[in-house]
Amino acid sequence: MNKKIPVLIAALVAVIALVGVTGTTSAKGKDRQPIAFDTSLAVVAINGVETNPNSGWTTIDEEILQGLGLINVSAGPAELNGLILTGRQSTKEQFTSEFLPIANVKRGKAKGQFQLSNLAGEVQVNGKYKMKVSSTDACQIYGEGKWKSKAKNSIIDGKGEITVCTNFVVTGEGPLGGFFLTQVSVTGNAALVD
Repeated sequence: MNKKIPVLIAALVAVIALVGVTGTTSAKGKDRQPIAFDTSLAVVAINGVETNPNSGWTTIDEEILQGLGLINVSAGPAELNGLILTGRQSTKEQFTSEFLPIANVKRGKAKGQFQLSNLAGEVQVNGKYKMKVSSTDACQIYGEGKWKSKAKNSIIDGKGEITVCTNFVVTGEGPLGGFFLTQVSVTGNAALVD
């Protein structure tokens, strides 16, 4: 009988330790916190453009967006610091003119995928977004929508809101004589994935 007591105590301690470790691991993935960052992107490629001159509607199969620097993190896990935002999207927009550099968007929508990568090019976050677009006095293309990122292929699991403001910047270079510059703001809630 006395020999069984230490064995039972050891087994009980092992079970308690296992439950404690399991509880800690799963809790971290459920612990959501506010997230917020902003950055600037350049539209570096536009592929598959179809325009109806009568209606002004333009469909773009793919726009490739490249971050111009590190994201500016104002809330969220420290692991987001030092990352660069890139994206690919498709759009359907009704423009005020056929000549995109001077055109504003009357209405439309965009959807795409985004990634946050470190300076070594390693992807840390994969996500998706959808937006409705129009224009404002300050933005040729203004968009508001939702984003989400799943734990399966990201260091964060979260969702929230995204806003974009895009304007054409004249440089005198390239086929359009400049490029589209997009200011992006992202807010929401996310959990750091184990």
